Amino acid sequence: MRHFGGAVGLTALTTMADARIVAVVAPDVAGGAELPERLAELGFLVGERVRVLARAPFGDPLAVRVGSGTFALRRLEADCIRVMPLASSPR
Repeated sequence: MRHFGGAVGLTALTTMADARIVAVVAPDVAGGAELPERLAELGFLVGERVRVLARAPFGDPLAVRVGSGTFALRRLEADCIRVMPLASSPR
């Protein structure tokens, strides 16, 4: 697994905390190479602000806001998104 200077996977982000996307990586599973491109098409781009809005029981899926869109992501997809938590979240 690659490291991005203190960045964590999106699944590690606390609910309702803001973060900035620092990387979108392919998962270590067969057929996962196209996942970063699909996530980019949804707006999960480096530099974008992101927030986990809610988690389903057992943590899968997650409701995630990026830009003005809200998406349900499986853990596998959310783990591909590396984020840097922001110090404060405006309410």
